[in-house]
Amino acid sequence: TGLDFEGVRKEFLDDDHTPLMVVNIGRPGPDAWFPRSPRLSYEQVVTTV
Repeated sequence: TGLDFEGVRKEFLDDDHTPLMVVNIGRPGPDAWFPRSPRLSYEQVVTTV
C-alpha cells in the first residue's frame, strides 16, 4: 500500500493503539452523486482570540 504503519504509529499513536487501513472496493450506484454542499464562510469557521 505504501503506507508506513510503523511511522504512523510512532508519530501519532501511543502504545495502546494500532493504525488500520480500510479500502473500499466496488462501484458507486447510479444515484451515488449529489451536488456539493455550500462552503462555510470564514466567519462561520474561524474564531480569533
